[in-house]
Amino acid sequence: MPQTFSLTHFEELMLHQDSSAFPTNCFVRMRFEGRLDERAFRAAVLTTVIRHPLLHSTVDQHRGKYRWHVGEPTSNVTWFSGAETDQPSFLRLNLEVEHGLRFVVRVDERDSELVVQFHHACCDGLAIFQVVHELLLAYAMEMDGNADYDLPDVAQDLLASRGSLGLTTGGFLRIFVRQAVGLLGVFQFLTRNPEHLVQHRVVDRTAPTPPAFPTVVAHHFDKEVSADLRQAAKRAGVTQNDLLIRDLFLALQEFRQSQNVRDPEGWLRVMIPVSLRRKQQYQAPAANIVSSVFLDRRSVDMEEPDQLLKRLSEEMNLIKRLQLNYLFIYSLWIQRRLPRGLQRTARPKNCQITAVFTNLSRLFLRSPLPRSEGRLRCGNVVLNETEAIPPIARHLNAAFGVSWYANRLTITLHHDPRAVSTQAADKLLGIVVRRVRESSKPQ
Repeated sequence: MPQTFSLTHFEELMLHQDSSAFPTNCFVRMRFEGRLDERAFRAAVLTTVIRHPLLHSTVDQHRGKYRWHVGEPTSNVTWFSGAETDQPSFLRLNLEVEHGLRFVVRVDERDSELVVQFHHACCDGLAIFQVVHELLLAYAMEMDGNADYDLPDVAQDLLASRGSLGLTTGGFLRIFVRQAVGLLGVFQFLTRNPEHLVQHRVVDRTAPTPPAFPTVVAHHFDKEVSADLRQAAKRAGVTQNDLLIRDLFLALQEFRQSQNVRDPEGWLRVMIPVSLRRKQQYQAPAANIVSSVFLDRRSVDMEEPDQLLKRLSEEMNLIKRLQLNYLFIYSLWIQRRLPRGLQRTARPKNCQITAVFTNLSRLFLRSPLPRSEGRLRCGNVVLNETEAIPPIARHLNAAFGVSWYANRLTITLHHDPRAVSTQAADKLLGIVVRRVRESSKPQ
């Protein structure tokens, strides 16, 4: 296997977006019942990381092009004892001088907490949960030498083609023709001016990272609400994702009004990452095999929630049917061919996105690990809760992460404390939670 890889369009975009003020870093927070064993955990980290070259690589520039340099796998683990209130702050991962993966473990006598920090240029959300699951398996195997399961196969040869769309000439032409339908969306994207979540002074990208990084609030729904939401989506003839996107738009608008931001013609834009994985690519090492779609709405579009849901569902169905999720990757391909095109895309002068909504769906659904009331048993610990935390950016004040684990829905809100205080973030998440509860109530 070569020791260098060229960065894909998306990886380079994430590299240029990164800055000291707004690190392009994602997080996974996991809480366990029981005390993790330090020796077994560190051994499991090395076992896992060696399987994913981009997670032990650095980036440099050679003749105007950016390259990954695969280095020796390391166990970048910080371990400390403390109560749940003892939450560490994180430093930005700088891919020019260090690998894009870090683990922080807090333990006390009865429970443990693991935070996985990773640079978005290295991999996307689905990939990091692939890595986390392998880590849990490796840890369980370290704790029990007689475990009757093994780590899943990872096809290293798929890493070189991670940026390819995997299309034949005919397939490319068919999708390209469909993209013509999306040209209206491109025009709207370029001509509309989406608004910040709240009015604030935007700090320069060279400013220091906030002292408390990341700043996150989260809510874990009980199983009854999570099940009721699924039934509510079925009754409405939409997906749970459609329902959550509708509730997010309504919550964003309600929150802005509570902050005295009132513009009925102002656009709110939600960015939604979507996987581009084909069947065989689920065995690829951790990487970004992802695109994004964008949904725009105004206050006047939200006056009738049922109609809003219907139109959002129709738009998402159109995106899936015509494969418009490729449009964003095509645009990056074009931008990369313009002088400093990707840098300009990654560092816009004005707001381009109001909020991010990342739905990672059901986690660890096919895990061979034994379960206790739906929760994974990993050697001497049981995984109680998991939170997915997407990154924010300079003009992006809020990023929502959604996932299901052990039949419970979890929503996280990563917010910029320089624009949205913790009190305001609690209020925003509270509005989202209330909207979801109202949507899930049986009719």
